[in-house]
Amino acid sequence: MKKALALSLILGWISLSAYDAAHLKKALEEKECIGCDLRGANLSKMDFSGGDFSKSDLSGADVRESIFEMGDFNDCNLSGANAQGAVFWKASIQRSDLRGLHGKGSNFKGSHLERSDLSYADIRDAKVWKADFTDAILFKTDFRGSEIGGSKFIRNDLRFANLKNTLLWESRFSDVVMSKAQCAHAQKEEAVFETNVICR
Repeated sequence: MKKALALSLILGWISLSAYDAAHLKKALEEKECIGCDLRGANLSKMDFSGGDFSKSDLSGADVRESIFEMGDFNDCNLSGANAQGAVFWKASIQRSDLRGLHGKGSNFKGSHLERSDLSYADIRDAKVWKADFTDAILFKTDFRGSEIGGSKFIRNDLRFANLKNTLLWESRFSDVVMSKAQCAHAQKEEAVFETNVICR
């Protein structure tokens, strides 16, 4: 209960307003919608490959098991969205709000997450090969059991992220702060420590 309350405070007040019906219609018909209000909308189990949702608000939206291969989610709000089993292969999700995202079992292979906020995001048991987390906020991000091999972590504070049982083979770390346990795990996984990796 306390955790749920804390998370809702972090995400801010939950808007009681629904999505814009015209925007949802456009998204469903055209498979994309730029700068749209899709808060809490149901976009689950659909193929939106290559779709442009940049600058849209999808907070609390249901995108479970949908396909967004090579999609554009730059400057988006995906906070609290249900993205379990969704595919974001090679998607661009830069400068976006992914706080509290429910992404267990999702696919972020090759995705660009630079400067995005993934605080409290659930990315367990996910495929995250060769993703770019440069300058991303990873406070309390849960990566347990995920495959993060070949990914880039540059200028991150990872001390509060959960990396238990992750595959980190050839992931690259530069200008990052990690716990001693995380450093030991990364080295065991044959991750690459490039420059200025601090283990505390």
